Amino acid sequence: MPSVSFVSLGCAKNLVDTEVMIAKLGAAGYELAPDAGEADTVVINTCAFIDPAKAESTETILEHAQRKTPGQQLVVAGCLAQRYGEQLQALIPEIDGVVGTGAYASIVELLDDVQAGRKPVRLDFEAEPEHDFLPRLITTPRATAYLKVAEGCDHPCTFCIIPKLRGAFRSRSIESLVAEARALAGAGTKELILIAQDTSMYGRDRGARRGGLAQLLRELHEIDGIEWIRLLYLYPATVDRELIDAMAELPKVCKYMDMPLQHAHPDVLRAMLRPSNGERYLEIIDDFRERVAGITMRSTFIVGFPGETEEHVRYLEEWIGRAELDRVGFFEYSAEEGTPGAELPGKVPARERRRRLVRLREAQRLASERARSRRLGTTVRVLVEEQRTLRASDPFRAALGARTVWFGRSQGEAPGVDGGIYFAGETEPGAFVDVTLDGHGPFDFFGHLTVAELTNVG
Repeated sequence: MPSVSFVSLGCAKNLVDTEVMIAKLGAAGYELAPDAGEADTVVINTCAFIDPAKAESTETILEHAQRKTPGQQLVVAGCLAQRYGEQLQALIPEIDGVVGTGAYASIVELLDDVQAGRKPVRLDFEAEPEHDFLPRLITTPRATAYLKVAEGCDHPCTFCIIPKLRGAFRSRSIESLVAEARALAGAGTKELILIAQDTSMYGRDRGARRGGLAQLLRELHEIDGIEWIRLLYLYPATVDRELIDAMAELPKVCKYMDMPLQHAHPDVLRAMLRPSNGERYLEIIDDFRERVAGITMRSTFIVGFPGETEEHVRYLEEWIGRAELDRVGFFEYSAEEGTPGAELPGKVPARERRRRLVRLREAQRLASERARSRRLGTTVRVLVEEQRTLRASDPFRAALGARTVWFGRSQGEAPGVDGGIYFAGETEPGAFVDVTLDGHGPFDFFGHLTVAELTNVG
């Protein structure tokens, strides 16, 4: 039986693609090898969103090329493959096959070509197969799974290469998504995380002018076994009233908003070809807060975009204090080859970008501190993920009075980006428990199980 090993880099969308490829190869008779050195084929699913991601992907390919054993095949997939596939194969002869972001569903046929010595390169954007996401081998913790609702992007942001890497925006049908969600629930998934480049645009390419995502949420809400439905990567111009209504009305939809805004000053947003302005963004944030009680909010911002001035930074700094978002990620601008932003004048020196980054992170630290403090004393439902052992120097260890504790997340924490909640007591991974929040650090909370939970567990 041939064996295959995977390395998945980059975002959750890439991870879903990896899970689909693993399952397809498994159905075709391949065995999954945890150790790349023992596999007949190694597949590296790459990222190419910004320079650090490209560097990590390239270094990973080179490492595996150097370690490649006689008779072993090396296949490069994903965004770096889509962008530089033929060049990569020319520069790194150890690469036996290349499959882009739109052709990964044909991974079995590609490996057949690889084994025949053809060195295939498949970079065409194929039509999204409606049910081609089943089966999937879920690699996230058992109770959590991602559901990719669309592929590609239609937005013309001047800093972003994604439309060239992923193609035009293409929603999957509600029927295919419900079928996949039911299969995931049947396999034990309790938290469903909806992802796309612009999740709130879901359905517009299929004729839904408004409310497409809200309709999908109402369908998914009826699936037995699913307890939480989390939304990632909303877009300010495609968030509609129907979506906010669904989030407010449907108990299973997490009270959590992740909406990358990228900046707040109208001059910078115009240069980015992003919609609206900071004042409108505050209105959207206020609308969520008024309609969705207890909502947690996250965003991301780009620092040092060409033409950004001290005035623009000061405006964003003040805006951060006004918005008081719970969490924000900041990224230095990375000039991506092939994007309009790379050709703009007014480049910000690297040293100045880093200085601005520190300054804005400090503004957000203060805002996050205020937001976290407001949550203390509240009781939240927590999805238990794993046990962890705390170091003697960890302040949570003294506060919890235990060395081995549990780690989980409430509706207010997305996996991988937001930290979580530590607590002691009796429970198990995949369970839901109620935890009262007693304190917090820079990223995580700690608390205690309610008396009812301690009585009922076990």
